[in-house]
Amino acid sequence: MSRCLNQLDRPSPIEKMFKWSSLILCVCLAWVVAAVDPLLPLNAKDFQLDFLRGLADQAEQRAAMSLNDFLTQLEGNSRYINYTADLSAARASTKLQPKVTLIKQLIDAHHHPDTNLEHISVLRNLVFLNRLKSQLRAARESSAQEIRQLRLHRLCQQFDRPRVPEPKHQRINDQTVGAALEQLNLTRGEGNTTSIDLNQFGQQLYERVKLSGAEIIDNYLLILRGLLQDIIECEHADLADSTPKLDNMLQQLDGMLATQDFFEKRQKVYGYLERHLTTDYEQLRDTPSAEQHLTEKLLEQLKAKGLDLFVIFLFSNFEFLEQVHAQWSLLLPQTPSLLYDDTLRQLYDLQQLYEIFKLDTESEAKYEAYAAALRQLHERTVEQGQRNRHIFELLSNAAQNVGSVTFNMIKAKCQELL
Repeated sequence: MSRCLNQLDRPSPIEKMFKWSSLILCVCLAWVVAAVDPLLPLNAKDFQLDFLRGLADQAEQRAAMSLNDFLTQLEGNSRYINYTADLSAARASTKLQPKVTLIKQLIDAHHHPDTNLEHISVLRNLVFLNRLKSQLRAARESSAQEIRQLRLHRLCQQFDRPRVPEPKHQRINDQTVGAALEQLNLTRGEGNTTSIDLNQFGQQLYERVKLSGAEIIDNYLLILRGLLQDIIECEHADLADSTPKLDNMLQQLDGMLATQDFFEKRQKVYGYLERHLTTDYEQLRDTPSAEQHLTEKLLEQLKAKGLDLFVIFLFSNFEFLEQVHAQWSLLLPQTPSLLYDDTLRQLYDLQQLYEIFKLDTESEAKYEAYAAALRQLHERTVEQGQRNRHIFELLSNAAQNVGSVTFNMIKAKCQELL
């Protein structure tokens, strides 16, 4: 039987035809679902991932039905009377792997002649399901990697552009108009000041960046989830005791990924880290070998994929800052800055401090000036009880991880990419 299984691992022409027929069937099933849940438009950068996830979900549901049907057949066979509880548990499992593993174990536990085509077909189809799942996962990872590289490339271009001085005529016009208004005392006249409501500004800013901000967090969480999934599916015997912990970590990540609101998603991520930091430390102290071994496996997965989660974390914070300040600039009124009221002046000055820092990211003084202004704004929204202060809290937290030192690390990584 093992000889047959080894032969089955090499796809025959018939198996190749069956594989592609099944893929076509899965595509058709995905299109049926798309009639209820439309796919993303073709110009969406996540089109491939959304399509592949729908395809994988349909394939997994179809596979689960076939596996459960076969488990039911085995349960009705008197030969497997001693495995009733195991068969029932496997059928109840929401995962495919326990079903596949038990079927393999039961088939291997009994001798079957090589001429028994039924059992050979079962093994052959189990190999096919495993391959199909691996192929779909590989396609998703490849698509996600392409998106990640495009985002990193776009961010790195921010440092590769030559500095373009501000056009002199704009600066002269602003200064000339401002001086004239000052001489005429119009800047102090009633009704001539441009004002803005801080709460409304925060609300508009949050609405503009909440989707892209959630996407940045999800991208990071999906990387972690993929690493854990790789470890689980590799069936490491030495990590059998860690399976409940890994499953719990996956459930936590899935809960964060399912959260729609950006601020709530961020709070769950940071809240989880804060809640479990002490607990994990105690567990690490009590079972150092098991925890250390699990960490080593995670690092092995990182090394194999060529990922540096810390660098990706730095890029994510910078990407969020870029998106927020791009919208920040658009929300500022296009009027001479001398006509701004105190609130609008504070928002304008903070935007200027960020742009100044970006021109010289190695300057610690410029970074501190920007970070200090951001902290003051956040403290002001907290003291005033602003309803939409969340965006300023998110921005302040992101800015804490983007300083002159970390920018040098980002630039060094960009030199490798560009």
